[in-house]
Amino acid sequence: MSTTIRRVTTVGLTCALAGTAFATQPAPAAAADEITVDKVVINGGKPVVVGTHAVVKFPIAVTATHSSGVYQANATLFSPSYAVVHTDGGQLLDCAETKPTTTCTGSYTVDPIKVFTQDSGPAGTWKVHLHVDAWEKTYENQDKYTFALLRAARLTANATPEPVKKGKTITVKGTLTRADWGTDKYVGFKGQPVKLQFRKKGAGTYTTVKTITSGSGGAVTATATAGSDGSYRFAFARTGTTSAVNASGDFVDVR
Repeated sequence: MSTTIRRVTTVGLTCALAGTAFATQPAPAAAADEITVDKVVINGGKPVVVGTHAVVKFPIAVTATHSSGVYQANATLFSPSYAVVHTDGGQLLDCAETKPTTTCTGSYTVDPIKVFTQDSGPAGTWKVHLHVDAWEKTYENQDKYTFALLRAARLTANATPEPVKKGKTITVKGTLTRADWGTDKYVGFKGQPVKLQFRKKGAGTYTTVKTITSGSGGAVTATATAGSDGSYRFAFARTGTTSAVNASGDFVDVR
């Protein structure tokens, strides 16, 4: 079944739709068991991270079980305050022709320029209003399934001096910013814990040297004692509204 992209006029969120399966199959005998929703996976289980301009597309997969066969599922996505909805009537997903367990898939698209026109309030834990139809049963739940839709963060790191004598002080400076959906710009993120990390030349992983707090405009500054060649970077952990981010490592030659 061909469908068109629907848009909610208040927010401009869109969803790519797919046709439903089992449309021509006859209904089997009545089944007394209930529909079981085995799992709902959005964006592969990872947070949906939205910046200031790039359009973000992310998948949804709903796996459900019923002896008569699941032939249809739709989902409506709500922001934390229910002020923003991703399609007002729920969108049909493409359901595989298998039973008793069926996986229904689809995708959603977020354009931050059109969607979040006022502020960054919609960031956080979103809810999925799920509706699943089998031939003899219907399942509906509004609050059980959730996912994170977060503001994208950026982080830089610059270590000086380069090169440096062993035992001398290395100063690493950077800036932590995050997407502001109201202004469509990245703005400083003040008062956040940021880790200074070091990876020795030839090593595979970074280790944490110390933790500092971002200042005005998201500025971060930390010092370390030069001991061996390696790369320094800053690392920021995810919050309830903002994505995690690691700065690119800056290599320092110790002589």
